[in-house]
Amino acid sequence: MDVPEDITVKQYFEEIVPKMVEEQLAKAPIAGMEGTEFTIQFEVKGDQDYVYGITVKDAKDIKVAEGALESPMIKLELSEDVWRKAVTGKMEGAMDAFTNMGEVANRKRYDALRNTKGTMNLEVGMPDGSTANIKVVFNNAESPAVTFKAALEDWAKVQSGELPGPMAFMQGKLKIDGDMSFAMSLGNLLA
Repeated sequence: MDVPEDITVKQYFEEIVPKMVEEQLAKAPIAGMEGTEFTIQFEVKGDQDYVYGITVKDAKDIKVAEGALESPMIKLELSEDVWRKAVTGKMEGAMDAFTNMGEVANRKRYDALRNTKGTMNLEVGMPDGSTANIKVVFNNAESPAVTFKAALEDWAKVQSGELPGPMAFMQGKLKIDGDMSFAMSLGNLLA
């Protein structure tokens, strides 16, 4: 879905996200997702800070609301600049493993997300030389913590499964600092 560059955070979450999630879920196999509740919270920081929570029940009913969720499975913290790059396609693939409901609407993946506890800091090298920082907190756990550093192109390949994480690490395309066992446990969520 094309998102205009001048979209506001409020417009995006209240108008675009519900349509986008419905489209993603319509394409995804949802068998076995009965009785599930996936929650993700976005904290977008800029001149004004925004917090939006998204709840998807049974991989079909979506609710988007302004404000914090009580205990989100995933909490994404990012600047408004990084958020804008991600939603307008300038960081394609950077967050798909956590935000594409078609990817999450899978019982094995959902169970893995539900049982993951810790924080992943992502430092994505952008083509313009800047770095996009994204903090992903799983199930309100600040630790263990790990930092992944990669160029945007390489990170997108890791997330899509085109480049396995261990291979990216061994080739020096993915740098990892912090709790290595936690980093390895994230492997089933990243591709």
